[in-house]
Amino acid sequence: MTNHTATRTYRGYVLDPFQEQAVEYIDENKSVLVAAPTGVGKTLIADYIIEKIYYEGGRVVYTAPIKALSNQKFREFKAIVGEEAMGILTGDVVINPEAPILIMTTEIFRNMLQEDPERVRDVRYVIFDEIHYIDDPERGSVWEESLIFMPSSMRFLGLSATIPNVDQLASWISEVQKQEVKVITNTHRVVPLKHGLYERSLGFTTMRSIQKKYRRLASQSVTGRPEVEATTHLDLVRAIKDDYLPCLFFTFSRRKCEANALELGEEHDFLTKAQKREVTAVIDSVLERYPAVGSGRWPHLRRLLLRGIAYHHAGMLPVLKDIVEELFTRRLISVLYCTETFAVGLNFPCKTVCFDSSTKWDGVSFRPISNREYFQMAGRAGRRGIDEEGFAFTVVDLNYFDPSQFPSMNEDEVEPLQSQFSLTYNSILNLVKNYDEEHIHRILGQNFATYQASAERQGVLLQLEILEEELAPYIKNLRGRERFVQTLKKRIDLERKMLTAYNKRTRSHLKREIRALTQRLDSAFYRAYPKEDRALLRRDNRRYRRKLSAYERLLIREQALNPQEKYIQEFSHKKALLEALGYLEQDQLTAAGLLASEIHGHELMITEMVMEGLFQSYTPPELNAALVAVGYEPRKNEFRIKHKVNFGPLIGIYHSLAKMEQRMLGYSTVQFNDHVAALAYRWSRGEDFAKLLEDTSVDEGDLVFAFRRGIDLLRQVRNAIPEDPVLQEKLRECISLMDRDEVSIWL
Repeated sequence: MTNHTATRTYRGYVLDPFQEQAVEYIDENKSVLVAAPTGVGKTLIADYIIEKIYYEGGRVVYTAPIKALSNQKFREFKAIVGEEAMGILTGDVVINPEAPILIMTTEIFRNMLQEDPERVRDVRYVIFDEIHYIDDPERGSVWEESLIFMPSSMRFLGLSATIPNVDQLASWISEVQKQEVKVITNTHRVVPLKHGLYERSLGFTTMRSIQKKYRRLASQSVTGRPEVEATTHLDLVRAIKDDYLPCLFFTFSRRKCEANALELGEEHDFLTKAQKREVTAVIDSVLERYPAVGSGRWPHLRRLLLRGIAYHHAGMLPVLKDIVEELFTRRLISVLYCTETFAVGLNFPCKTVCFDSSTKWDGVSFRPISNREYFQMAGRAGRRGIDEEGFAFTVVDLNYFDPSQFPSMNEDEVEPLQSQFSLTYNSILNLVKNYDEEHIHRILGQNFATYQASAERQGVLLQLEILEEELAPYIKNLRGRERFVQTLKKRIDLERKMLTAYNKRTRSHLKREIRALTQRLDSAFYRAYPKEDRALLRRDNRRYRRKLSAYERLLIREQALNPQEKYIQEFSHKKALLEALGYLEQDQLTAAGLLASEIHGHELMITEMVMEGLFQSYTPPELNAALVAVGYEPRKNEFRIKHKVNFGPLIGIYHSLAKMEQRMLGYSTVQFNDHVAALAYRWSRGEDFAKLLEDTSVDEGDLVFAFRRGIDLLRQVRNAIPEDPVLQEKLRECISLMDRDEVSIWL
């Protein structure tokens, strides 16, 4: 590693200006936030920190949003600092947990900060890779909590894709952490990226040309829409095969990934005989690390790999993904059809990125991919030192063309980050365990959402102040500002209730109350002019009412811009539910509360199962089946496989918790779906993985993921009950029955 006086080179690379600046700040022991496009070399800065701190005898934590990225980084960093210095902690794998360089998921880092801060007290740097995940709707809160609870003595490196509000994020972190955060932005790509559309009759083209052709064809059609031969992935591959390979072809459907790869395999073979021998050798070497490949996909995927074609998605077995990734790294795959997950952090550059469609299913509806999503994927195009430029092409089918369904492909229009802070039961229990109420309320005001809202809220408060001055004579007649605001808030509340009141008597009652409040407000106006004729004041009264309406709108906006109040209310409601369950008594955690405070994810279901004795009464295969069912989310049209495990007590717990949440919160978070419980039971009794797949339509990768989630929950419970060695031993047996063969992680 180079020293501080010559940071322009590191590990044989000449550093770009943004990398050099980051390295200088790190040498000064500063926290750094780097925002730069995908594929420009942000990870090199993380490598520098790891090597520097390791050789100085310090500790580093590297966090990643997905386990695949954690596993990849574990292998990479092991090559830098050696096996003894590296450890990894994910829900799947625990290796060398006391090592000076620790790779972990962001969730586990957050958990340590809350439950066992001493374990990370001497960590000098934390690396948050893909920190823009802070606005992930499901998991973003974990990044916020980590930054809130991190000791200010700890420094951090945040690596982010290009985001427009990076300065706002840095200012918030600086305020929360009480330390300076240096911001480095880089918009320059060493390998320029060119964007284009592809339509079979126009070839490589622009949005303007597509729209022009669409309008001409639509005007000639009786339906008002063009009726032409569809443009497919095969058309685009034929167009790029001579000059633009290798290519990542993003396809937002697993089935389509596979179907497209098979279709291309019927038509093309991109490998020479020598390359086919290389492919066979790579396959053999990867398979040596795994005990078995119980996958129906493997025979046809192997045939495709020998033609330089592949697919990659979350529904595949880890061994198959490993083979594909290894071959792609060695440039033995020319066209790889993949889903979006392939773009998250994993470093697999290529010459060209293609998109099968500009829309994707997000779990609720089809929507256009955002600019940030587009550049996360398109940024993989253009290999430094190999390509003069990278290319990103999107297939356009004129039969279904809609210009509003395409990203702008302008990196200056990437969407800003938005806070996704939320409170889990586990978070609430740990807050109560570690802080008093005043401190908790202060913490609930430290999140990114509150910070983002504060600037806009100040503007709204100023507008309210101006209006109050104009309304001052009338406010005085309502016995002061407090009574005036109270009256308006009550009217707003009643008008909201009117929107959902369908009972005639209720509506009539609400109308009377609203009318009475309106008369009280009107009376305040007329009392300001005791000697004037009311008929002559109508115009002024209408102006007064308009000002009241404007004030009400500002009040509503101001309430929306005060997330701290919302979070305090959510905290109170969930805390009341935990008290009703017996997890809290007089702000002290009970035995059940202490257990739940150490379970991350589905803590209510798991804790109730332990307290009801189900962990003791179920046999190991039954317990495994039960834990795979807790929190399982079946895919669309997935059928439930029948089984004979008695889940009666468990279903009782589920319904009881769901009813309680609905009553006290207005919604429910608990989940229990035993669609693949039968397979978990059979797997735990020693059945072959391939045999399980015969009885289900569930993707093999999803089944592995479900089983590994179960293993993670078993491990969490085992760690949370050190005083019960008998149950701990039983849980070890449960884990060993599930964590074998295809389900095991092999690093």
